[in-house]
Amino acid sequence: MSIEIVADAPAVATRAADIICASVRANPRAVLGLPTGGTPIAAYTEIARRVAAGDADLSRATVFAVDEFASATAATPGTNADFFRRFVTFPLGALHCPDPAAADPDAHIRAFAAQLRAAGGCDLCVLGIGENGHVAFNEPGSARDSRARAVALTETSRQAHAANFGAIDRVPARGMTLGIADLAESRSLLVLAHGAHKAAIVRAAIDGPATPEVPASLLRDHPHLTWLLDRAAAADLAVSG
Repeated sequence: MSIEIVADAPAVATRAADIICASVRANPRAVLGLPTGGTPIAAYTEIARRVAAGDADLSRATVFAVDEFASATAATPGTNADFFRRFVTFPLGALHCPDPAAADPDAHIRAFAAQLRAAGGCDLCVLGIGENGHVAFNEPGSARDSRARAVALTETSRQAHAANFGAIDRVPARGMTLGIADLAESRSLLVLAHGAHKAAIVRAAIDGPATPEVPASLLRDHPHLTWLLDRAAAADLAVSG
């Protein structure tokens, strides 16, 4: 596990774009796992700027979303399908996102994970971390060997998406996610966090015990895991000073 600490949120975005673009330069047909949420938006904007300037090319890369809401439609504002349409604006070889309208979310996300494995698995999987320690939609209590499945979303996770859906009562109660074991099969993992509101959970995930109650902590033994943090998110770590 390595930890990179940069000055602030814009620096996280720039460095994340560096890492994603480097992965694709090394392998133009790279398979990427990409997250949604507020943390990676600026990184995607920076990648789009580089693509427009001719400094990056992801047109042969394949992207898999790491999670999605259930019991919605792909056109529903706030879903991850909607997020990728709005924020991942640069050309890709392929973009795969679970169908939020799937009639059987469990079967659908298991088939989605099988599709990822058939594509060769993720060369690089980028993740955010929720304030309750979730990665993708692996909520507290998720086991190290958990696989792709439908899950009940915690109130904390639903509240984090309330603005995108327009109100908390519009946020679906369930989601679909790649499991901890699926994420851990990626050849490289990059976890992003910025802001003081993430400092306590970042410390728990990095310095605390590896426990299902902090799902991000279960990735710590991955051989190629990088945490990319700004100073505010890293403030409680032993290494921060």
